[in-house]
Amino acid sequence: MGSNRSPRGKVVRRLGTNIFGNRKYDRIRERKPHGPGKAPKARTKKVSDYAVQLVEKQRYRIAYGLGERQMRTLFQKARRAPGSTGEGMLSRLESRLSNVIYRMGWTASRPQARQLANHGHVLVNGKRVNIPSYRLKPGDQIQLKTTKAVGEAARSWMTVSGKPPSWLERDEDGLSGRILAAPNAQEASVPGKIHLVVEYYTR
Repeated sequence: MGSNRSPRGKVVRRLGTNIFGNRKYDRIRERKPHGPGKAPKARTKKVSDYAVQLVEKQRYRIAYGLGERQMRTLFQKARRAPGSTGEGMLSRLESRLSNVIYRMGWTASRPQARQLANHGHVLVNGKRVNIPSYRLKPGDQIQLKTTKAVGEAARSWMTVSGKPPSWLERDEDGLSGRILAAPNAQEASVPGKIHLVVEYYTR
């Protein structure tokens, strides 16, 4: 993933959405709803279509933890596939291992989920996978195989996150589950307008 060195609080304020999932960024936006470097009552300037598309692209790219090259490659693959390019992009973003870990409710944010994957705490179909961008498919089994402390933290987060989306199933033990279907756009976890991202890359 391309590094993003800006403080996450400023990123959230600039993009206008809590893309990281952690509730503390909602509180930051409540305290400072205006963008960074702007006065609270500053006059809003007219924004070009390109600028709107760029912000939307950045929203998805940073939220899911992709570098610019990864994001463009993902767009190209979705464009070549049958169906809507935008929905294809969302399906590919949602089915990344790091995002599935997050959607399972095992972590408070995607950055935490990427860390779990990087450290080899996750099994896919019984095999350890430490690549956050690994794409899961319907029928794949996923299991959190880790220390007691991390397992307890995951169960704690699950009580906050609630049920996973309909395309995921979590087992009774809470630390394993499976992919039931391809992710659908209606249940995407990042609010935004994916068609603007498609327009950005096709301009």
